[in-house]
Amino acid sequence: MRPELLEKTFHLKNELSSLAINLNEEITEKEVNEKWNPYIPQEEFKFTIAADGSLNKRHYLGFYLYSIAGYSFGQRENKSSVEEVTGDINLSVIKKTEFAESYFKLLMFLAETKALLKLAIKEKPEVLMIDGTLSSRFILPPPKTNWFINEEFKGELAKLSGQMIKDIEKNIFDYDLVSFSPPIKNLAIQKLVDKFGKEKGMRRDMLEAVLSKLAYFEYFILLHFLFYKLDWNPLIIGVAKTSHDTEIFNKSIPDIKLFQQHVKNLGYSEERYVDIENKSKMKEWEFSEIFEVIEKEKAEELKDVQIKYFYSKYDKGRLVSLIEVYENPESKTISPAVINDYLKYFSVGGYPFLLKKVDNEVRITHKDMDLIENLLDLKNEVRGREGLE
Repeated sequence: MRPELLEKTFHLKNELSSLAINLNEEITEKEVNEKWNPYIPQEEFKFTIAADGSLNKRHYLGFYLYSIAGYSFGQRENKSSVEEVTGDINLSVIKKTEFAESYFKLLMFLAETKALLKLAIKEKPEVLMIDGTLSSRFILPPPKTNWFINEEFKGELAKLSGQMIKDIEKNIFDYDLVSFSPPIKNLAIQKLVDKFGKEKGMRRDMLEAVLSKLAYFEYFILLHFLFYKLDWNPLIIGVAKTSHDTEIFNKSIPDIKLFQQHVKNLGYSEERYVDIENKSKMKEWEFSEIFEVIEKEKAEELKDVQIKYFYSKYDKGRLVSLIEVYENPESKTISPAVINDYLKYFSVGGYPFLLKKVDNEVRITHKDMDLIENLLDLKNEVRGREGLE
């Protein structure tokens, strides 16, 4: 780093002390604790399966190399464990690079949800736990044709992909990503060739534009399965370390930061409902029109999913977590106190051991990408940074 820039660190250091003062001026400790319920958790074991996902990517001239993974892990009271891994390594010709992160995140969430469901269906745990919020799983834009192709198709590719939704659904657990499986890929190619002719129908960008939509459909079919099709009604929760929400205190500083700053006792905050529809509007999210037409019932039920949230401190230390809970109409409501009892059992340093485990196991590192790049003989592909390295 240039020393001229490093010098700015010393100026910033002087400002940090005033930031703490401003934080205390914005809201008092008394106001924060009025919305906090002190509670000392009683450790209670529940057979729990946790899941997390990971993605990494490399951008070359003309295409991306990406790797996505989903991993789920559960541990019984006798310490025996179970696990499931899903994922994909592939190339993408996405042209609108500003949407690349959203696209690969969709694929990562798909792999994570598939890993969670496949293991859950086999093992039937009492609790399903994901890293991060449940509500964030809904706020993903559907891949558009123009992300991949600079041509106007007037919805033809969307209609073509819609014809294959039932093929995705009936084979939903047969592959890590059904949408990229050989049978679906071959079916998509045949439909493209029939519609546009061999020369155009065999193009990779055409194929990926269709497969990306199928991946989106597959993901929301899985989400619907998670919330509506599990016959033993497990408790489904998300545990997040960060949040930008300001709904409780209506201040410029996030609620989680205010609780972290002022709360000393173990316990939990008041409960609120997540406004998924409002979050969706803010993110300009909506279901694909094709999905809403063909899977109308699923789309409507997903829009009706009720998620409660509260802030929690279930172990010693400074960490406050945001907990989101699926309010399943088919099962009884479980209180924040009881959820804190479950979380306390697995807590290591104020965070569930299961989530630390899945995060470590699923992570795709830069070294992993180096290995993949070498195995695929892509080391000499032009990446656009060669003159800087």
